Amino acid sequence: MNLASDVKARILTLGRRKDPWNPLWQELAEMYLPGKAHFTAGRQEGERDNADIYDSTPRRAARELSSSIDGLIKPKTSNWFEPVFEDEELSEKPAVKKWLEAVQDKMWRAIYRTDARFIQRSSEVDTSLVVHGWGCLWISENRARNGLLFRSFHNKDIAIDEDADGKIDTIGLNEWLTARQALARFGESKLHQNIKEVLRTEDKFKDKRFLFSQLTIPQTDRLAGKLGSESMAYQTVVLDVTNEQIMFQGGFNEFPAAIPRWDTEPGQVYPRSPGMIALPDALTLQAISKTLLIGGERAADPPLMVPSDAFLSPVRTYPGGLSVFDVQALADSGLQTPVFPLPTSNALPVGREMQADYRFQVEAAFYKNVLTLGQEGIQTATEVLERKEEFIRALGPIFGRLEADYIGVTVERVFAIMDRAGAFPERPPETVDARMEFRFQSPLQQARKAIDVAGLNRTLEVTAGLTANDPSLLDNINGDKVMRDSPQWSGIPSDWLRTEEEVAEMRGARNQGEQQAAEMDSLQPVADSLKSVAQAQQIASQVPEQTI
Repeated sequence: MNLASDVKARILTLGRRKDPWNPLWQELAEMYLPGKAHFTAGRQEGERDNADIYDSTPRRAARELSSSIDGLIKPKTSNWFEPVFEDEELSEKPAVKKWLEAVQDKMWRAIYRTDARFIQRSSEVDTSLVVHGWGCLWISENRARNGLLFRSFHNKDIAIDEDADGKIDTIGLNEWLTARQALARFGESKLHQNIKEVLRTEDKFKDKRFLFSQLTIPQTDRLAGKLGSESMAYQTVVLDVTNEQIMFQGGFNEFPAAIPRWDTEPGQVYPRSPGMIALPDALTLQAISKTLLIGGERAADPPLMVPSDAFLSPVRTYPGGLSVFDVQALADSGLQTPVFPLPTSNALPVGREMQADYRFQVEAAFYKNVLTLGQEGIQTATEVLERKEEFIRALGPIFGRLEADYIGVTVERVFAIMDRAGAFPERPPETVDARMEFRFQSPLQQARKAIDVAGLNRTLEVTAGLTANDPSLLDNINGDKVMRDSPQWSGIPSDWLRTEEEVAEMRGARNQGEQQAAEMDSLQPVADSLKSVAQAQQIASQVPEQTI
């Protein structure tokens, strides 16, 4: 087999592992993301996608959790990542700290540049994450190589695999491109003759799409030996599937995509999601809502009972409608009224209670009851603390995984791309061989810090009696450490705090001033005595000699 056939076979093998999941993903998409319900059924663009939806609660719950993920782990309103070195003392050196702040600022600006499209693409990944349990955020340079480019893909077009340690190291993706898009992506010289002919035809044929597949594998993979680029940790190849022609071969120094997974199980590559947990309740909710809709319409506009052969004209039930009936026929049938409503059930209140209960179950599966903790009005400090602890217990493990597999991979890949491009100032010499990492300052982390601060407050309250009698006991608390950690839990910018060197200089000057003031105070009695002697001598010199 040639290289093109090998690549095509590998991508097909990756895709077959998804086959058992596709029906479930299709059902999830039809419930929560009808626009993405393309796993086992095709839809035309613009086609109505909510014909079988009678209650929007599942969609709104999924959307709210997706928005909460964005606000909790990567809020645009604050710096949610911080580059540091493993050696904390090294990170605190003035020159190193200044360099780290420059790195953070440049990365922040690059990620949130309008043409990088991080906000849009990461939002699409968040939505797939809460519904299907996983998503793909592709991180690369743009074609002009003057900035970043973030892309997301429909999960039906992505297939993944992991290594022996459970880390995702293989990805295959399919992408349909028009001839014009293929020309912009690969250049005319690399296009197959069939695509070139489409480009030369009339405009109405230029929207014809061609399937291209990209396979990215680790350097240790058997197939990687055929791709070259042995210096790269990951090998990649792009294939024109229809014409079985290799379009591009290359590699990556890091895995090029962040692929967050919600809840994995041993031996399974693809994860579970909140949408899967809520699906039975969501389906029941749609059935209840449909029944209530029919029952409500029946109660408001009940079916009519009409005697046979009594009416001379059709029964007109619209406002102002006139119906003509035979009086004799009505009398012969023994009826007092020509038309009367069919008795119907009055169990709508019970149905509404069931509907409300299933709505709650769906929202709980998407953590709405946890995400809204602390919004129930006035609460005591103890209640606020308990709710924050409950919030962290419920969401801490989940967002811990997302920090490692999602935003952690994203910022590390961004840093590596920008570092190779020379986007950062020159490193301080002492950091050349130092290991760098990223810390995340999300609201979840701030909640953890707030619990620590509350613990400090409780300690001070409990020991208030002791410290009142012996204030020196407060020396056990490192006030400087508490103050320097305050940006992590209070949300204030770290550059609002003076550096440790500036604080030491101010304290030295203050101590020197206090010493000078103490010395002046100690000399004051001597000065007062000398002043008294001088005043006595002056008075004595002014007394006439006759009086002496």
